[in-house]
Amino acid sequence: MGVLNKFFGTSPFSQLHEHSKKVYECVKLMRPLADALVAEDYDKIEAHHNLMSKTEHEADQIKNEVRGNLTNLYFLSVGQNELSRFLGYQDDIADAAEDFAVVLLLRKTRIPEQLRFDFLAFVDQIIMVSEHLLKVAEKLTGIAGSAFTGREVDHVLEVIDLVSEEEWKADRLGRKFARHFYSLESELDTVTIMFLDKYCKTLGAVANNAEKTAKYLKLIISK
Repeated sequence: MGVLNKFFGTSPFSQLHEHSKKVYECVKLMRPLADALVAEDYDKIEAHHNLMSKTEHEADQIKNEVRGNLTNLYFLSVGQNELSRFLGYQDDIADAAEDFAVVLLLRKTRIPEQLRFDFLAFVDQIIMVSEHLLKVAEKLTGIAGSAFTGREVDHVLEVIDLVSEEEWKADRLGRKFARHFYSLESELDTVTIMFLDKYCKTLGAVANNAEKTAKYLKLIISK
């Protein structure tokens, strides 16, 4: 049995799920970061930034371990290159979440009270996109075991479509937030506007990367 296990390798899908959970931990940290920004608690921002950096590093470690193990696998329903690319797309989500934390740390920017609702709604929607992607990742081991066929696959494809729908909602909330702060140009200084725009772009990248990951998984399943 030991020889067979070495020859066939251990399925990487459970590790991919572990990576997805660590990525989601990064994304969830965006809410306390956003709360700290709204509260103008810059010490908390630094503390959450440090935790984000640690969590993203842990995601990188899992990613590297999975990629190292892929070279030892010979018989899989999915190609090694496809799995490696999927892993990279998933890791981009954590990278974008960390970028948001870094931008918050760069300057003590104040979120005007009239913008706070739109800002937090945007953050929450982006977390929702990633949450749906995590639900997909939870099913990977099961559907891979059935060679990506069966009723469970249909459910996974439905959730993938839901990821795209939630990303579309995030885009709309991002545009609403941007329109709102640009409408205050006469009241806000140029650097504040610039940083609000950076928040918009880094937050949007999290949702975009989640959708890209989900769409690539859909491509894998369809093949």
